[in-house]
Amino acid sequence: MEKQKSKYYSERFKSEVVQDVLSGKYTKTEARRIYGIRSKCAVLYWIRKFSGNKKYRQPSEFEAKSKTMEKQDQEKINQTKIAELEKEVEQEKQRAEIWKKMVETAEEEYGIEIKKKYGAKPSPKLKKKAEEK
Repeated sequence: MEKQKSKYYSERFKSEVVQDVLSGKYTKTEARRIYGIRSKCAVLYWIRKFSGNKKYRQPSEFEAKSKTMEKQDQEKINQTKIAELEKEVEQEKQRAEIWKKMVETAEEEYGIEIKKKYGAKPSPKLKKKAEEK
């Protein structure tokens, strides 16, 4: 296997690549591909050298704004879902209240017990009807 020879890049070329990346025109990876830079770390080293930021690891301004917008969009979606669920809960409460009133009215008008009591045994009439079927 032949070792590839290191390629020399001029300071002007390096500066141009760094400006393109820092301006948001390209990402580091895109710049590597477009300019034919083989080294995976070269662009990062050049950014550190030319920007004076030795700890450069910040995403481009575009990437940072994009992530912020994604978070805001997700927050809006979540708030919409919460509002819909709260509305559904309120509707179910109303439905339960209507059902309760309907049962109470039926019990009063017909004089029968509709609500089931916990642990109650079925009436002999219902038991007999069930056996007949």
